[in-house]
Amino acid sequence: MLPLLLPLTMLLLVFWTRYLGAEDPRNQQLRIGTICEEDERGPDTNLPVARVYYSERAEAICTAWLAPNGFFVTAGHCTTGYYRFDTLQFDVPNSSCDGRISLPKADETNRTLQSSIVSRVDLKTQQDWAIFRLQPNAGSGLPSLFHNGQFFRISNLQISKENPVRVLNSGYGVDLRAFDGCKSRNRTLQTGASTAYHSPGYLIHYADTHMGNSGSPIYYKKGNGIFALATHRGGGCPNIATATLHPDFLRALNDASGRPTVYVDPLGPDRGEPTGEIQAPFQDLQNALAKAPKNGEINIVPGDYSLRDLKIRGPVKIRAPFGKIIVRVRSHQNEGEEER
Repeated sequence: MLPLLLPLTMLLLVFWTRYLGAEDPRNQQLRIGTICEEDERGPDTNLPVARVYYSERAEAICTAWLAPNGFFVTAGHCTTGYYRFDTLQFDVPNSSCDGRISLPKADETNRTLQSSIVSRVDLKTQQDWAIFRLQPNAGSGLPSLFHNGQFFRISNLQISKENPVRVLNSGYGVDLRAFDGCKSRNRTLQTGASTAYHSPGYLIHYADTHMGNSGSPIYYKKGNGIFALATHRGGGCPNIATATLHPDFLRALNDASGRPTVYVDPLGPDRGEPTGEIQAPFQDLQNALAKAPKNGEINIVPGDYSLRDLKIRGPVKIRAPFGKIIVRVRSHQNEGEEER
């Protein structure tokens, strides 16, 4: 009997270790597939990243990030089927000790403008993205990050598989790890680092992500700017994100206001020559005024701009979606500057 009992005992021990151990198996199931080796995510703040929320089910859904034109970007699948949303939440507090999410203050919560949502989910063409706008609150208007001028610039960096770069990912994913006995980080803003490279239409990365990270930005910091490379869509290690340089996404985001738009940013593009597109903005407002199409739009981000002469060729709308803009005009006739 002893030879038969030994394998049975070992089998029971394996079963206990794998399925009845210290951690709830449901928690183990939630961890599978998106954490690349050790979970290195940590709490973060003061980023133009929001939690995507569906108030009817009181459920956190995805993550979204703020683009240079005041539109938010998330994953397209966050708008389809079971997934839908109607609210963005900012400055999200820690969750309760058992992991249940907490809600932010009313002035850090904004309804989404449902009619503004444009999305595309087409995996054959490497697309999983959505863009949309917010509705101002009756009392507080738009969230504080708009007043502070925080946003993600669009990177025009191309990364080869042979030379991957270090990137960051920030999102509101599930996290059932316990810290000081509490799961207070669940569905709060956390950031992790990894390496990434481009594949046709996609960015391949190894950042730790989980349910709720869909729509989160893959980005890097350079000088005073933060540059978005992609929008996370799914895990598996490696993970997949829709590249911000995908032509269809770029086209939709560039002219999201409904008008052909020229972009101005004092930092200019990350590399290469400016073209006035959202990923390669002009640094000079006068160039934008010269290149803006008739009845088009100029999108200007926070900064201090100087003009030799203010010359506008035809009807054009200048749009400043957030932050503080200073325009100094100096004429040939009067060498003094006038701030406007």
